[in-house]
Amino acid sequence: MRVLVGAIALGLGLWSGTGLAAQPATVPSTGSPLTLNDVLVAAGATHPQLEAAERDIEAARGDRLAARGAWDPVVSVGGRWGLRGYYENGQLDTVVRQATPLWGVGAYAGYRVGWGSFPVYKGQLQTLSGGELRAGIDVPLWKDGPIDARRAKVQQTRAKVSSAECKRQATRLKLGQQAAKAYWRWVATGQEVRIQEALLEVAKERQEGLREQAALGSLPEIFVVDNRRLVLDREAKLVSAQQDFREATLALSLFLRDPGKNPVRAADHEVPLAIPGGYADAPDIEADIGFALRERPELCSLLMDRQAARVEVRLQRNQRAPAINGQAFVARDLGDGPAELAPTEFAAGFSVKMPLALRQARGNYLAAQAGARRLDAQLRGLRDRIGVEVRQAWVDLDTAQRQVAVTTQQVAVAQTLADAEREKFRQGASDLVIVNLREIAAANAARLEVEARAAYQTARADYLTATGRGL
Repeated sequence: MRVLVGAIALGLGLWSGTGLAAQPATVPSTGSPLTLNDVLVAAGATHPQLEAAERDIEAARGDRLAARGAWDPVVSVGGRWGLRGYYENGQLDTVVRQATPLWGVGAYAGYRVGWGSFPVYKGQLQTLSGGELRAGIDVPLWKDGPIDARRAKVQQTRAKVSSAECKRQATRLKLGQQAAKAYWRWVATGQEVRIQEALLEVAKERQEGLREQAALGSLPEIFVVDNRRLVLDREAKLVSAQQDFREATLALSLFLRDPGKNPVRAADHEVPLAIPGGYADAPDIEADIGFALRERPELCSLLMDRQAARVEVRLQRNQRAPAINGQAFVARDLGDGPAELAPTEFAAGFSVKMPLALRQARGNYLAAQAGARRLDAQLRGLRDRIGVEVRQAWVDLDTAQRQVAVTTQQVAVAQTLADAEREKFRQGASDLVIVNLREIAAANAARLEVEARAAYQTARADYLTATGRGL
């Protein structure tokens, strides 16, 4: 890249002894330049936003595990002893209940034993000496059959895990874009400092030559004073450029961290000597939009949220139905005792339960429908926005690469003029004011090329982010 070379050279003809001599200057580098990949790797490994996204995934997985706990078998044990009274008796009851995801069927199995004497109205508590084994099922025939709160919760938490994973990818994608912008701003401001340092060095070297010529009487003293003004002006611009560079370094440190995850400031010598330009052929916009609509993680996350919302709609629609359940059980007493307790028992029954007004069920259903429709509207808006973002990102990228081409030519022209003007000044056919203007124009052209190349790299990062490919 010629940007920095043009800036440092500026035709920077340096005063040497009795005249001007054009000599190129370089900025020494004491270490390897920091690359964008270095920044992206550091950000991907240590940035707090990604760590927070990982914790969100862990929380969602915890919720999913908790939802599955609705089908954990439940053991209940109870006992009662009548220590004093007309009827002395005791009971011990143990039951294991198991809910299932199969149409909401619940099953149970238990054992109970009752001993002592019981009044007639509590005869069901009595068992043979070996106790009673029993088992049964409860089958929802309408409400809670196709779907119930437990199955809905599992499906929703599964969708939320996927949504959290998509959000992590969205965070990674956005973080890469932000890191790229911070990096290229740091590089651009670092090169601006080098441009201003080179420009200042020219004026300082010229100052020494002018003083020598003024001391010999071959040059009016006013030329020395005027060049001193240029030195001070360029020192002020260097201070301003250094401030911008320090601010950019601090911004970049948010993406560069040590093993302890603390921000680290990049060293000045790590600024690359050049910013790549490059040229991007016009893409197939429709194909890239299609790719973005498939791969953008924000869309994936919202689709998972909508999936969870649709599960809620199904649940609340079902909850409006009457709770009609069928039950069946079998029981068998073991051991000795009254003969009427010995036969195996089979029984079946049903229950019906339904609020008459159904206001709660109807209200929940309306709210669930509204939530799902809200997400549908957000999805339409997001799809439209993604298409616009891809198109706008290409416009910005195309504009940026055109600017690179133009500013590269500006640097060449400005450099040629600065070289020619210095040669005229050396021959006495020009003055310091015009030389200064030419040098400033060359420096400005170099600065504009740096900015254009940084803008191109930023626009490229924006385009890759918009399409969902990432850096």
